[in-house]
Amino acid sequence: MTQELELVRLANGVRIALDPMPGLGTAALGVYQRVGARWESAAQNGIAHLFEHMAFKGAGGRDARQFAEAIENVGASVNAATGYERTAYYARTLAEHAPFALGLIADILFAPHWEPGDLEKEKGVVEQERGEAYDAADDRVFVLHQSAQFPDQPLGRPVLGEQESLRSVDVQALVAFRDAHLSPERVVISVAGAYDRGELLDAIEARFGSLTEKPQRQRAPAIVHAGAAREQRKLEQAHLAFSWAGPAAGADAIYAARLMTEILGGGMASRLFQEVRESRGLVYAIDAFLDTYEDVGRLAVYAGCAAKNAALVAEIVAAQLELMARAGPTESELVRAKSVARAQMMMGAEAPSARAEARASQVFLRDRLAPFEELQARIEAVSAEDVRAAAAAALQGPVCAAAIGPKAGLGALAQFEAQS
Repeated sequence: MTQELELVRLANGVRIALDPMPGLGTAALGVYQRVGARWESAAQNGIAHLFEHMAFKGAGGRDARQFAEAIENVGASVNAATGYERTAYYARTLAEHAPFALGLIADILFAPHWEPGDLEKEKGVVEQERGEAYDAADDRVFVLHQSAQFPDQPLGRPVLGEQESLRSVDVQALVAFRDAHLSPERVVISVAGAYDRGELLDAIEARFGSLTEKPQRQRAPAIVHAGAAREQRKLEQAHLAFSWAGPAAGADAIYAARLMTEILGGGMASRLFQEVRESRGLVYAIDAFLDTYEDVGRLAVYAGCAAKNAALVAEIVAAQLELMARAGPTESELVRAKSVARAQMMMGAEAPSARAEARASQVFLRDRLAPFEELQARIEAVSAEDVRAAAAAALQGPVCAAAIGPKAGLGALAQFEAQS
C-alpha cells in the first residue's frame, strides 16, 4: 500500500510527521524540541547550545568514539543544531537503518554519556566557536543587532552564550535543563524519504512513548525595540544590518512578506542588488531576508561596503522599502518572485533533510501538515496589493540597525534612522 503524508500522535502527545518520498532508498529523520535560548535565564545563557554540543560525547553506554563508530558502521550521519526556539537532532541514513538512527538520537536525550572532564573540554570548544563568530564581522553585526532589538531579553542574548554564564554549568545543570524541557508536547519527530512505517513507529513508541507531561514552561513574549548598536573596528569594510517589523513565523501574512522581501533584496534581479551594487557599485554584498520567531518577525537587510559609502547605502535601502510601500511591485517583479518561491519550495521538497525540517516546522507552528500544493496555491494567491501592504506593514514597526567597521561607516546608523 502506498504511504501518504501523515501526522501521527502518540498517546502521550509526541507528534510524528511521516513524509514518504517514492523512489528513494534513504531517509532523513530528526527529533525536534521546542527549546532553545529563549528558555534560558540570563545566568544560564548558552546552556541549550552547550547541551547540544555534549550530544556527541557518547550516549547509550557508548563513549564518544564508540558512538561515532556506531553511526558510521551503518553509513549514517548524525548532527545537531540549536536556535532560539528549537533544538534539532537529525540523521541521514539508509532506509533500513532509520529505526537504529532514531535509537541513537534517543540515546542522546535519554542516556547521555556526560563526564565532567568532557564538559570542561567542550566549554573550551564553544569558546573557540564564539571567537570565530566574533572574528566574522558579517556574523558579529547580527549579534549586535539582536542585542539592540531585544535588550534584556532571551532573544537579545547570543545562542552561544558567554564565558561567564557557562563557567558554572556542570553535569547536574545539564541534566536539570534537559529534565525541565523534555516533555511530549514539545517534541516533534519528522521523517522524510524511504522507511518502513511499522518498524519506525514501533521504535519511536519504544523510546518516546513513556515521556510524561511536565508543567508548562512558557517563554516570555518578545518585546521589539527600536535601537542601534555600533562597534568600531579596524576592518576593510563596514558591515551593516537594518531591520523593520515583519510577521511571526506562523502568520498568514508570511506569504506576501516573503515575496516582498525577494523583490526588495532576495537575488541579483532584486531592487537593492540592482540599484546599490549594479547601478552604483556601492557594495560588494547586499541582501534582504525575513527572520521569524513564534511571536514576532522582522524584515532585515545586510550590506557590506566601503566605510565612505555606508551612509548612502543606508539612505537607499530605507528609500527602496518606502517606495515599495507606496507603489508596490511591478507585474514582472511579482511574477519573478513567485517563480523563485516555487522553485525554492520544490528544490527543498526534493531534498529529504530539508523536507523533514519543513514538516517539523509545520507541526510546531500549525499543528498540521500542509501539502506542497497548498503552499504553492497560497503563494500564487498573493497580489501586488498584498506585497505593497507587506512593505507598508514593515514600516509601521520599530526600526533597528547595527554597524561594525571603521568610524567613518558608523554614521550610517544615524542616516538610516533619519530616513526611516
